Amino acid sequence: MKTESLISVVAPLEGDSAAAVGAFVDETVAVLRELVTHYEIILVDDGASEETVAQVRAMLARYDFVRFLRLSRHFGEETAISAGLDVAIGDYVIVMLPNMDPPALIPEFFERAQSDADIVYGVRLHRKTEPFWYRLGARVFYWYINSVVQAGIPEDSTQFRCMSRQVVNAITQIRGPDQYLRLLTSYIGFRKRAFPYSPINRTGAPTVRPKREAVNLARALVMDHTTHPLRTVIWTGAALALLNFIFVALHTRTDGNGAQLHSALMFFVSAMMIAMVGEYVGGLSRRLRDRPSYYVREEQTSSVLLREERKNVVESSHPEPIVRP
Repeated sequence: MKTESLISVVAPLEGDSAAAVGAFVDETVAVLRELVTHYEIILVDDGASEETVAQVRAMLARYDFVRFLRLSRHFGEETAISAGLDVAIGDYVIVMLPNMDPPALIPEFFERAQSDADIVYGVRLHRKTEPFWYRLGARVFYWYINSVVQAGIPEDSTQFRCMSRQVVNAITQIRGPDQYLRLLTSYIGFRKRAFPYSPINRTGAPTVRPKREAVNLARALVMDHTTHPLRTVIWTGAALALLNFIFVALHTRTDGNGAQLHSALMFFVSAMMIAMVGEYVGGLSRRLRDRPSYYVREEQTSSVLLREERKNVVESSHPEPIVRP
């Protein structure tokens, strides 16, 4: 039996998503029609190709539930999801990546969110298709972020999640230049439940983040959440300075090679301390800037007539640029 709840599905689009978005929307529609009476699909253009944009525009003429949010440029997956959450009107909001997350699992996510959880998040069953270096790096990252920093980000969690309206309201109250959904859903609390599943691959393209992007994301997740790396480097430098004093006191007549090695070590530690302090100062400066996280270039809604029983879904489109904080 259908429920009267309104479900919003938020899906970011970047690059060439044309091969995935059509099948994703068709499958999502088929599932939602059997599940709820009211729903909307919010596609966020985060630097998608022209072919992808054209395909989405065609969907606006075919379906009465699609909303298209075009950002002014590529801001990144996390910011695109944040933009979608800002405009979602659902009682429950489901975040999905069109190329990876199967719509057939939406009913199970939704059922668990209704029964005993405010947040139901997806967890990969395996990472067998990923390179060894990527799996090793992911394991080290999750060990550090959860065991040392204690950020509470579930290991191998994905963006696929179903959240209640209370959770979405809490997340959208947190403003900043970098919005990381997995970190925010851990930070705000609420009842959480994991949902193991196997991601799909609609296009056959690599599903792992590029090395540089993955490293930058890991760095940002750690340094935006805690000062532990900064404290570690500072106290390591202090300990080595003490050892340096002892070394100089006990070996005032060491040979030249020993002195050179010692000087190189101290220079390396000093450089690391300066670099770490610079990272934190730069991050603080970025977070204190008084400017929006993103800009909306265009916002459109399906042009076909809305069904009578779905009057609560947004009807108007906004061709003019919109700025959201």
